[in-house]
Amino acid sequence: MSVTRAMIVDDHALIRSGLREMLEICAPGTAVVEVATLTEAADALTRDPGIGLVLLDLNIPGARGLEALDVLRRHFPSVAVAVVSADEQPAIMRKALASGAAGYLPKSLRSEVLESALRLVLAGGVYVPPAALDAEEPEPADPVRLDSGALGLTRRQGEILKLLAHDLPNRAIAERLGLAEQTVKNQVSQMLRRLDLGSRAEAAALARRYRG
Repeated sequence: MSVTRAMIVDDHALIRSGLREMLEICAPGTAVVEVATLTEAADALTRDPGIGLVLLDLNIPGARGLEALDVLRRHFPSVAVAVVSADEQPAIMRKALASGAAGYLPKSLRSEVLESALRLVLAGGVYVPPAALDAEEPEPADPVRLDSGALGLTRRQGEILKLLAHDLPNRAIAERLGLAEQTVKNQVSQMLRRLDLGSRAEAAALARRYRG
């Protein structure tokens, strides 16, 4: 992803200033637009279709939770939107990534980690914080063990199925398992055929019924 214009959406000027400085380090020459509300963000994206990346705080005037992310992704689907938030709840992180965020960057990240995360997003990748991968989902009231063999899956497909339960994108699954993203895509396609499922969402729903 080649970004020449970016936008920072945060109602705290100090945060915007820090992110602007980091963008200048990671992508010198990138023009940066700063806004404080969801309305201002939508207006800016409408006026300037050249904006390729948005760094978005979740709780801004005009939106709470994932509302702002959902609005920007729905109305400006070609723009990469990375969340930069103080909310470090693993469930929120996973929901944001499942909603199409180009990454979830906690505001508590050390500067060198934030720089690496931004470089990954600017390169077209997705930054997934470790907490989003490692935190366990609440188990169902009467869970059963996921037996990949009983389901007709290979061991690797069983591992992928467990991660699908967290609504992780293929890139994040590939990074977690040390695989190529295309390998994960192929394995997911084979898994859906073997399980006679129509979509990743159906596979994720199935996986959430099990525990590893």
